[in-house]
Amino acid sequence: MENFVNERIDQVLKRFPDCCHCSRCRQDILVLALNHLPPRYCSSNNGEVYTRLDLYDTQQEAEIFQEITKAVEIVSSHPRHAI
Repeated sequence: MENFVNERIDQVLKRFPDCCHCSRCRQDILVLALNHLPPRYCSSNNGEVYTRLDLYDTQQEAEIFQEITKAVEIVSSHPRHAI
């Protein structure tokens, strides 16, 4: 799930040009989104392929984008550094 969310942060951040894109804010967005998504663990290449295919489901992908968007809104309104 971490890799999948990390791959999609840029897509969501494009819609928020006023949000900070520094590494600290990106990490905060990633962590916050992951805390609200179910974990997806795998221990083999086959498991990783199956998990990735499952995450490309329209509903799953929409949920991931929704959580990233919420995290962007929270982090942009409360950055952990001086603006």
